[in-house]
Amino acid sequence: MDSLMPDSTDNFIESADNPAGSSVTSIQSLSILLVVPSKVVAKFIQYHLRELPNIQNVCTTNAHSALQAMRETKPDLVISSMYFDDGDGIDLITAMRNDEALESILFMLISAEERFEMLDPIRQAGVMAILPKPFSAEDIQHAIGLSHNYLATENLLKAEKAVESLSILLVDDSRLARKHMRRVLAKLGVQDHQLSEADDGATAVEILKQRRFDLVLTDYNMPKMDGEQLLMFIRQQDNLKNMPVIMVTSEENETKLGSIKSNGITAMLDKPFEAPHLRELIDTHM
Repeated sequence: MDSLMPDSTDNFIESADNPAGSSVTSIQSLSILLVVPSKVVAKFIQYHLRELPNIQNVCTTNAHSALQAMRETKPDLVISSMYFDDGDGIDLITAMRNDEALESILFMLISAEERFEMLDPIRQAGVMAILPKPFSAEDIQHAIGLSHNYLATENLLKAEKAVESLSILLVDDSRLARKHMRRVLAKLGVQDHQLSEADDGATAVEILKQRRFDLVLTDYNMPKMDGEQLLMFIRQQDNLKNMPVIMVTSEENETKLGSIKSNGITAMLDKPFEAPHLRELIDTHM
């Protein structure tokens, strides 16, 4: 265990300042639930939380006890492994996002899992960060800083420009992904009545034939019509071709990504993405 521990805690204090202006004092009030079967991994994380004496952290070892602890303690952030004796991270985050009392709790995954089919559902459901193993103290610090930054964000856009009149079309075949987009946009000051939804590109096309939007925020991988096909349709319509289209995707194939860019995408966001990054893109392109 000693080999996991740093020689000094100074770097922890310094890096906790960095993610987006967060400071040690400003993130001390975070409450964290660790869902980690491995005692070694749990101790490693808790060791690097010790410089935040007021931070609350509770540790559980499986999904059932985690959900019970969430309902009792209402943590700000869940830091979770992928696999437990009673399920996996997909089960856990899906249960959270389908429970009104738990759906807004932030989620961070720590896992050596690399398979797209395992990681993508978690990205779709709205994850703050995915840390591959082996992970470092800096990785944990950065993710905690992002979490604080997200929770502290209130109407980020309103300080710079009015967003009350923006109309946005959300296009994603995952209901959980659309819910996550709504939560992020709410942080930017966008109200529910400004948002419309489509569960694939083909449905979005029918909506766009009837109504114009200020922005389309779309996924890439979807049935019937994917995000690139939707983008091509928009760019071919005289009345839509200048509409900003931001694509949110977990796609890693460079050939596919290059094709999307060449077809006139306004901007691209990886899943998971940060609210301030989306704010910057809207500020730039709207």
